[in-house]
Amino acid sequence: MKKFAALALAVLLALSLVACGGKKKEWPTGDITIICPFAAGGAMDRSARLVAEFLGPKLGVNVTVSNVEGGGNWIGYGQVLEAKGDGYILGFSNYPGQVGGYLNPKNNIPHTFKSFTNVADIVHDPGIIAVLPDSPYQTLGDLIEAGKKEALTISTGGATGSDDDVLIRLINQKYGTQFVPGGNKGDSDAKTALFGKVVVAQACNVSNYYDKYNTTGEDAVRVLAVFDNERSSLMPEIATAKEQGIDLVSSSDRGMVACKELDPAVLEKIVNALKEIEKDPKFIETANKQGMGIHMLFGADFEAFIQGVEDNMKSLNLW
Repeated sequence: MKKFAALALAVLLALSLVACGGKKKEWPTGDITIICPFAAGGAMDRSARLVAEFLGPKLGVNVTVSNVEGGGNWIGYGQVLEAKGDGYILGFSNYPGQVGGYLNPKNNIPHTFKSFTNVADIVHDPGIIAVLPDSPYQTLGDLIEAGKKEALTISTGGATGSDDDVLIRLINQKYGTQFVPGGNKGDSDAKTALFGKVVVAQACNVSNYYDKYNTTGEDAVRVLAVFDNERSSLMPEIATAKEQGIDLVSSSDRGMVACKELDPAVLEKIVNALKEIEKDPKFIETANKQGMGIHMLFGADFEAFIQGVEDNMKSLNLW
């Protein structure tokens, strides 16, 4: 009788495991969406899709990008903040843009970068200043000296608080120039202003002209400087601003964020997958072909980086 009871219990346990699908599957068990709060086709969108392309196979599920525009990017950020902590909705953010959005009192945003789980900084796209090949400004020093004497407009791929805008304001603050940020509606508009000679130069990023700066075609430009601590592997011939005596750095950094309540176990798996991707030669090759520099930061390092961006922007007194 006892043997029969034990056998019956074993059968019931086996049946219950089958009914419940056996051992519980580990995360992720479904597809993941990365919310990009920018329009499709731009640098932010391309960065997010690059990560999604390689993250999916690492996690064994489909990872897709959803473009959610509007509200100075904060409609998309808002959806990330409101997501569940299960990791199936993530977000892509940029710096200093996100920081400028909540620092601007006109936007009335009740959040900061600390409202998010800041997963990883992924794409590091150094700032540059480009001029047309026939520009009279042969060096960054030439342009700065001219800007000390008169107000000169430099096109930017975004409004106040964008990385291009901040770069111009930093130069004005530190070197007494009178440059006027163009406040253009995106990179395309900023490029049109440059090639139409409406402005004297364009503040943008390595990814804008990595394949045009050393050419002689219609889209050719001369890059005066890369605003980073070291030369870009995508523009190795171009000296940094620091090498030219201009002690400034600027970049558009793009990374992954999530809601504040993200499950720590899920966060660990995402971070581990990103660290694997960072070492993937195919990922690096694909990023280079798109003009994107990869420099990942995680955890406290990423938070410290964003805090530095915030401190720097506050010092500019933009609003």
